[in-house]
Amino acid sequence: MHQTNDVPSAAQLPVLPASRARPNRRALVAASRPRRFPVVANNMPPVVLDRDIQDFVFEEDSRITYPDIETLTSLGDPHHFRVEGSANQAFGYYEFCGLDEGFCAAICEATYLAPLAISMVAENMVRVRIASDGDGEYATAEGELLDLKGPSASIIIEPPGQAPAEAVSAGHHLAVEVYVHRDMLARLYARDDHELPAVLQAFITGHLQHTVARRLPLSPQLLRALEDLRGCALEGRSRRLVIRSKAIEILCHAIEALAQDENGDAAPEASRLAANGVLKAQRLLAENFVSPPSLDHLAHEVGMSRSGLCAAFRQIVGQSVFDYVGDLRMQQALAMLNQQDATIAEVAYAVGYGHPSSFSVAVQRRFGTTASELRRRGLPPT
Repeated sequence: MHQTNDVPSAAQLPVLPASRARPNRRALVAASRPRRFPVVANNMPPVVLDRDIQDFVFEEDSRITYPDIETLTSLGDPHHFRVEGSANQAFGYYEFCGLDEGFCAAICEATYLAPLAISMVAENMVRVRIASDGDGEYATAEGELLDLKGPSASIIIEPPGQAPAEAVSAGHHLAVEVYVHRDMLARLYARDDHELPAVLQAFITGHLQHTVARRLPLSPQLLRALEDLRGCALEGRSRRLVIRSKAIEILCHAIEALAQDENGDAAPEASRLAANGVLKAQRLLAENFVSPPSLDHLAHEVGMSRSGLCAAFRQIVGQSVFDYVGDLRMQQALAMLNQQDATIAEVAYAVGYGHPSSFSVAVQRRFGTTASELRRRGLPPT
């Protein structure tokens, strides 16, 4: 994310660094590990994340300045746009949404064909990153290192005067990152900043002297917020309002996790195996909801036991596998009912019901009315 005339090219898209690093035993252990991506820092100027929302705007001529950008789309506000493109090193999309002075969010899906390193400065900023997939490292100028792979959550708090850090991105990334300036954080908590963890209180008052970059427990709430943002089909102001609400939700959950970590009573992080398994199961079900695999087969495909998958799925997604498949079927059914070119029986068979009566019962249970009435109302897909 660059300033006004520096909309990111796909080769730098999207850079959502993650990490944890603080001067404690865990940081010393991390710092002692060899780097998996021993990238020599390049001579390019560091990417600077600035607080001023006016510095992040949609500009049509950016496609001329940055030929790697294939699509640059305004999403209804000068500070809300989507970049899509490809280059030798990366391809994917990046959605930036400036929400307020010193408050913004970014959603991305990108694939890095080779590790890409950049230097980065984001002084007086708090960055919270939630990823359901990704790989890379984040290294501070002091040499502290986080090895990041797979589903993860992290927070980076950078006071002024820090040397650029190095962020390396590799593989396939699905992530959202929330950026909050120190002044905005102080406004959000007004006179209640005493409720913040000690490190954020020191940050707000200007007493924090070094970058704090920590891994956070990846809670079901954070993962669901990420999936809600990625699955949001709204447009315009409605989409911006959803992004704003989810960005605040992510920030609050991250702050709570940080406070628990400081107090030594942080909830255990969902195992990487469980998070990976559930996310893979969701993708498989989304592709095969008409004729979903059995629980035993699904568990085998994602490398988990049946009981382990069911428990982790309910914890992370907030519902059972059976209910999740039902939701996918209802979403498709509503879309087909609105198209008016298929009979209700055809809709029933198309979304996986063996008999129209079974479909009618499911619709009545879900919406409290009939499929014919839903078609008459023209309800939008959920």
